Amino acid sequence: MRKRYINYILCILAVFCAAAMGCGTKTVGDSEVVMEIAGQPVVKAEYQMIAGSCQNEIKQQYDTDIVNSKDFWVTGESGERPLDKAMQLARDTLAFNKTVAQLAREKGMTAELDYLSLTAQQEGENARREEVKESGGTFYGITAFGIREYYDYVYTQAEYELTEILKREQDISDEELQAIYEQNQQEYTSDVSVDMLVAEMAAQAEDEQMAQVAEDLREHTDLPYLTEKYPTVNFYQLTMSSLNMQEGKSGAYMQRWLTASAMQQGEVCEPFAIGENWITMRCLKRSEQAVQPFEEVKGLLKDSVQSSLAYEELQARQKEAEIELTISQEQLEAIALEALQSTF
Repeated sequence: MRKRYINYILCILAVFCAAAMGCGTKTVGDSEVVMEIAGQPVVKAEYQMIAGSCQNEIKQQYDTDIVNSKDFWVTGESGERPLDKAMQLARDTLAFNKTVAQLAREKGMTAELDYLSLTAQQEGENARREEVKESGGTFYGITAFGIREYYDYVYTQAEYELTEILKREQDISDEELQAIYEQNQQEYTSDVSVDMLVAEMAAQAEDEQMAQVAEDLREHTDLPYLTEKYPTVNFYQLTMSSLNMQEGKSGAYMQRWLTASAMQQGEVCEPFAIGENWITMRCLKRSEQAVQPFEEVKGLLKDSVQSSLAYEELQARQKEAEIELTISQEQLEAIALEALQSTF
């Protein structure tokens, strides 16, 4: 009897101990807020999505044998575990995103950027795209978003819109731009600059006509005269340089720049194919080590300076962002480890 009583008491104590341990290691739900950054909530599912995506970047820093070890994520090396590195990367990414969300709200943007709202938006957008697809309509991009794809898409859009707002708040005078231009003039100096008179015609043009157009370019540079004589040929003037080669930086028109950049003033090149067209050109002017005038670069320079200042403000706010855990550090580590050991 005494023995049965003792066993009964021990069972009761075991139940209480288990309950006490369960309270100390409370399960965190996917929608539960695990931290706040810059006053913006981060739920478990969001944190795990960001932390899990750090897998490859961290693993690339170690040898294969180390990566394949059983306790890779929690094995210390030089005082820092791979888990710690992944959590720091997740922290940095989330700090930037939540700074964007905080500033977006301050600037009056209406985008809902919390994770739970984004999942609802994702479901709605995917449903809309499925309806368009089934009805035979047209939509752009992928058929359906994964949550990470949609998350990155929305935050990229928000960052762009926010940056444009911050840029407009930066008042840069012409005097300031002029000073920046003069201090960095080498950036606006091209190795080669050419003014070209271009004749572009359809591929089905006869060889005789192409040869005649090239011959006329040696004698004439008057656009009205050339246009009247050859109504099926597109004549235009174009300035290209090693800094600004129009659409010729890549693709079919790259050959136009390569040919033009090697020509001397007054020279006419033989016709050559560009995609479905033929081109011949006359070099009207050639300059080397040519500095683009301030008025030509002022607009791009102003946009560049405003963009730099906008990102400086974003980064400064990111550094100031307060991070407050709503769960214990041990729970956060367990959540991160669970994500890192899963397949993403």
